[in-house]
Amino acid sequence: MKLFNNVLVVASLLLSASAFAHVGLGSSMPANGAMLSQAPTTLELTFTAPVRLVKLTMQDDKQQSVPLTLPASTSSQAAFSFALPSLSAANYTVNWMIMGDDGHKMKGNFSFMLHDSGMNSRSAPPMKMEHEISEHTAHQ
Repeated sequence: MKLFNNVLVVASLLLSASAFAHVGLGSSMPANGAMLSQAPTTLELTFTAPVRLVKLTMQDDKQQSVPLTLPASTSSQAAFSFALPSLSAANYTVNWMIMGDDGHKMKGNFSFMLHDSGMNSRSAPPMKMEHEISEHTAHQ
């Protein structure tokens, strides 16, 4: 019985360690919550470990999608960079979904604001400042 309990404790520790080993977004450019006065020309995502980028969308506050092209490579990598089209002043939300080497899918999002250079900042709508990461959307 003591051996069974020891095996059970070791298995629990291993399973909990793998749950903490999932990958997340380490940084982005523009950063989450950034308020920019110049339109970015690239969107950069850096994850904490190599992943496959499964889905990436970017929308303004009017739900208009910004066209982005996912990388053609299916190999895992930690950093991704995308050329952006000309952006107009708006709040933008970037939604991403990745798959780690362990097969777990994770998703999250971040937002940034692009000010119009001639816009009075006092009349700008407040920016939604949230950062969400969801884990374990599906096991593949």
